[in-house]
Amino acid sequence: MKSLVVYASTSGNTRTIAEAIAQALRQRGEVELIAVDQAPASLPAADLVFFGAPTEGHTMSRPMAGFLKRLAPESVRGTTMATFDTRLRWPKVLSGSAAADIAKRLQSAGARMAAPPESFLVTKKPELEPGEAARAAAWASGIAVAVEGRAPAGIQG
Repeated sequence: MKSLVVYASTSGNTRTIAEAIAQALRQRGEVELIAVDQAPASLPAADLVFFGAPTEGHTMSRPMAGFLKRLAPESVRGTTMATFDTRLRWPKVLSGSAAADIAKRLQSAGARMAAPPESFLVTKKPELEPGEAARAAAWASGIAVAVEGRAPAGIQG
């Protein structure tokens, strides 16, 4: 299985989560890890694509929003994707969710979501809470197994 992990990171926490996801996916095949400032407007073909960004101002960070605006819709259409974010441990109504906003944009472009958007939590320092990188790896592995088996891991878009 070929996977792609595209991420934006402000303080390094989302990058750490993206790296944990990529490492877990390497057990299942080829993985490309790309920061949004290096990502092409037309994504390379992949069986599974993960997008992640920090939640800032109740939504995704500016670099991810800018990337999604220039992303070629034909490189998303019909592709199986999952989204994640990093955010404070607040109720989503207070913090917002970059992952949910990214998922909405990708679904509008024709992507199929392999799982509900997922948040990985940070402290106010900001640092990842203990165990979040391991939780991200397990989450990604579960999605990859489901996609390989063609069984839904959550919702379909």
